[in-house]
Amino acid sequence: MSILTRLVLLVLLASLPAIGILAHNSLTAIEAGERQAEAEARRLLTLIQDEQQRVVEGMRGVLVTVAEMAPRLAADPQQCSTILNRLRGRLPRVKGIALTDLDGSVRCASDAKLNGLMVAALPHIRMALYGQGFVVGDYAVRRLDGRPVLPFAAPYTDGAGRMAGVVSIALDAGWLREYLAEKPLPPNAMLVLADRNGTVLGRFPGSEDQRVGKPLPEPLMALLRAPSDGVAEVAGLDGEPRILAYAPVDQKVRELFLAVGLDRAEALRPVTAAAERSAFLLALAAALSLAAAWIGARLFVLRPVARLKRVVERWSAGDRDARIGRPGDRSEIGALGRAFDSMAQELQARELARDAAHAAEHRMAAILAASTDSVVELDHEGRVTFANEKAARLFGDGGDLVGHVFVALLPPGVAEPFTARFRDALDRGEPEEFEIRLAGDDEGSGGDWYALRLFATGDRLAVYAQDVTRRKEDERAIRRAVERHRSLLETAADAILLVDAKGTVHTYNRGAERIFGYGPADAVGTDVRRLIPSGLVPETPGPETLGPEKLADGVAREVEGRRRDGLAVPLELSLSAWSDGGDRFFTAILRDITERKRTESALRRAKDQAERANRAKSRFLAAASHDLRQPVQSLFFLTSALAEQTQGTPGSGTLKTMQQALEALKRLLDGLLDISKLDAGVVEPVTATVAIQPLFERLAAEYAPEAARRGLTLRVVPTTLHARSDPMLLERVVRNLLDNALRYTGRGGVLLGVRRSRRRFHIAVCDSGAGIPPDRQEDIFEEFTQLGNPERDREKGLGLGLAIVRRLCALLGHTVALRSRPGSGSTFLVTVPAAEPPRPAVTTVPAVGRTEGGGCRLVLIIDDEVIILMGLRAMLEGWGYEVIAATAGDEAIRLIDEAGRRPDVILADYRLRNGKTGPEALRAIHAYCGASIPSIILTGDTAPERIVEAQRSGFAILHKPVSSHHLKQVVAEAGGR
Repeated sequence: MSILTRLVLLVLLASLPAIGILAHNSLTAIEAGERQAEAEARRLLTLIQDEQQRVVEGMRGVLVTVAEMAPRLAADPQQCSTILNRLRGRLPRVKGIALTDLDGSVRCASDAKLNGLMVAALPHIRMALYGQGFVVGDYAVRRLDGRPVLPFAAPYTDGAGRMAGVVSIALDAGWLREYLAEKPLPPNAMLVLADRNGTVLGRFPGSEDQRVGKPLPEPLMALLRAPSDGVAEVAGLDGEPRILAYAPVDQKVRELFLAVGLDRAEALRPVTAAAERSAFLLALAAALSLAAAWIGARLFVLRPVARLKRVVERWSAGDRDARIGRPGDRSEIGALGRAFDSMAQELQARELARDAAHAAEHRMAAILAASTDSVVELDHEGRVTFANEKAARLFGDGGDLVGHVFVALLPPGVAEPFTARFRDALDRGEPEEFEIRLAGDDEGSGGDWYALRLFATGDRLAVYAQDVTRRKEDERAIRRAVERHRSLLETAADAILLVDAKGTVHTYNRGAERIFGYGPADAVGTDVRRLIPSGLVPETPGPETLGPEKLADGVAREVEGRRRDGLAVPLELSLSAWSDGGDRFFTAILRDITERKRTESALRRAKDQAERANRAKSRFLAAASHDLRQPVQSLFFLTSALAEQTQGTPGSGTLKTMQQALEALKRLLDGLLDISKLDAGVVEPVTATVAIQPLFERLAAEYAPEAARRGLTLRVVPTTLHARSDPMLLERVVRNLLDNALRYTGRGGVLLGVRRSRRRFHIAVCDSGAGIPPDRQEDIFEEFTQLGNPERDREKGLGLGLAIVRRLCALLGHTVALRSRPGSGSTFLVTVPAAEPPRPAVTTVPAVGRTEGGGCRLVLIIDDEVIILMGLRAMLEGWGYEVIAATAGDEAIRLIDEAGRRPDVILADYRLRNGKTGPEALRAIHAYCGASIPSIILTGDTAPERIVEAQRSGFAILHKPVSSHHLKQVVAEAGGR
């Protein structure tokens, strides 16, 4: 601190009591003025709040009145708009009134142009619809005139007391301007009104400025969210500091923020003027005192001190010869100058010595910092006195190591050996060197290895740490590679040879000794052609032979080897070429394929025989299935027609038993048909969203009587899941699994349910049957395979159900799994992808037998089997159809011509007489009638090629035998199109 400053401080200290008294009086007056201004702001806020409450309550009353009339007004939108417009004219501040229904559509409004407008997205409409009662909305701008308004809304109910819609009113946001015109604010005062989101609804005076419709500044936004009202000193919308009385959105009128601000400078102007006058007088007295002190200080103090300062500045700038040089001055300043000269002389000598030391230190530090090693210097107690940057990163994670005990920075396993060597190096003064691992496991794997070198330097020790991790890893990798190579060579069952570019054998393992019969001593060093007469690489490759580079790139080929006893042995050769930087070598792996050759020959013979047998089986099953299906189909039609004729007679029970036997026979034939379809590849999945619960309900209703008949319980776990699959094929999969579970469960029950997973789920069919041994769990998915049915009971099927399940799951991209233990039952899991539920679809039930006009529909049937024609005709006529029966396409056209009427539906057998087919007859009939008629092909042929031909015809296909109820549904659907 300068002498002049001290003198000034002394003068100021003498003035402090007067300054303190003046400051206290001024602060007291300012505080009193602020309290008075706060009280005035609160008073104004209360008045405006009361006016605001009155206006909002008025809006509430109008809403209640309109809500009571709303059910009657909404019935006549035109009259409603007239009444609302008349009501708006009586309320000058109201800019619009509207009635809105539950969908958010304007039923009627004071301005008829708004009728039908969708306003459901408006916040006050949405909150009123959601049951929040009377709602004060957000600031908005009317679409009609662009004026800012504040909306209010309330729900109204219908005559039954149910919510029917919302009544809304748009209040002019400038209503406060009218009130303030009658009761103006004090000078420079400001009123701010905002909605619950902080949008400025008005600023008075000057509410037409650009702030209206914009968010409040952050300081005012904080007051809007305050828990209660109060007074704060913040900047107003105009940026001027104000004493602001505010009421947040939770006070009196919810959802509106109100603040009244007084200009702080204007409110405190009388107080500040008095304080300024007192301060001016005090400052004048202090200035006169300071002027007197300043003149004396310059004459008697500052001039000598300035000389001293100039010398010091010269010395600081680098002029080490600068001196005061006033030995005759006996004053205190003169003594200070002499002391300075003495100190400068001493410092000059020390600085020269320090510069020399620093130069040497900087050179050494630069050398150590540039070193590739981590360098640490330790004192005799083991504390770090120096560490370069690499050492700081290695031992201290980049922190400063100076002052730390070095042993404490080392891992526990390294600290003890380092301490012993540290003492030895200090005591003997001889270098020490050893290796440590700073990380990794106890077996020596992983971590970083460092070579530590310790050098004693007097009473200190220099430690150099060099990273040798790469060297240790290379050494370990070399050892492992050598051991692995030796182990592979000696334990490999194949022959492994290492041959140079000249064909000389360098390595010969035990596998080669077993194949060729030569010992290592006889083979190493000899030509490889002694073992492989053709050599490793053909010298002149032909057009179908790979080149040397390709053969040496790991491509396997067959060669002939020569044993020691002269016998030839077939070998598989894999060749790899490599180089050690100069010479080129080949690694040859040779495998004896004698046994494989024998096996391949036997497999080829067995495959040819199996393919011939499979083709014969398919031809036999297709022919037998067709011959069986024709009479079975006749029985279906005849029993269905007979059932309607024998109702209520003693023979109806016998007929019902016959129908059950026919259904069992149909299931057996359908199993053969499914296998044939899958073999033919004509089953194409139609992927859709499948609701699992309706599928479960259908199967439960269908199989519940069967389960009860067997004395079992069938339980279905409800689910709301949907799958992405083919609905018909997926139902067939679950049906087969459920049918299989009921057939092979003797007691207990069957459970059908779903197990959830992430994006997919599992349809589970669980039973309490005997279970399946692990070694037979794959066999049950083969065709005609049954466990526990040696007597081939037809009640347990043919053994095709699970085979069809596996094939259908593969076709659909699903997976089927089995979990079973003998004695604990079985669980089959079908994994399907999950899907989102679809929108509900509207379905219609087709009419049966009748046209829309009430007449009978005409069905044309074509089949070369007379007995089938008779049964089918009797059944269709029993359903209320008119029937034309023909045995060929030409006959059908003749009968249509005689009838003078085009058929509504055509049923045709696929195979007709004289090599004709059903599709050919249908095309001829369509051409004759000049229109496309709904047509269905009936076929009993299950040969894969016949199924493909029928599928390509483009007509709907039913496979015989078809049940009467299924045929009835199909014909009704076709006739309804």
